[in-house]
Amino acid sequence: MRIDLNTMKPLPTKAQIRDEMEQQRRDFLAGGGQILNIAQGVSGRLDGASLNPRPFIEHNRDSRTPVSDVVANIESRKKSKTATASNRLPKRPRKKMLYDDFGEPLRWVWAEE
Repeated sequence: MRIDLNTMKPLPTKAQIRDEMEQQRRDFLAGGGQILNIAQGVSGRLDGASLNPRPFIEHNRDSRTPVSDVVANIESRKKSKTATASNRLPKRPRKKMLYDDFGEPLRWVWAEE
């Protein structure tokens, strides 16, 4: 899709929007309209009702499932898996660097951990 920048409609600037709103206000007052001053904190909503009222959701707390048994079951399965996995894999020696008293490397050695 190719966009031709010459045919795009330019967006109005903030100054243009401000001027248009001021002109609409003048037209409203010239047509007999009246602007009222409203005290701060007064709401235009009926009885201060919320714009988006939250729906009432009934919670039945008796139907909750205790999770302590479920967690214990999961933990026991984890332990059994790690125990069988560690039995299958033989421990391999790892390469380890030896350092002298001043922190300088001396040599590599193979160490079983």
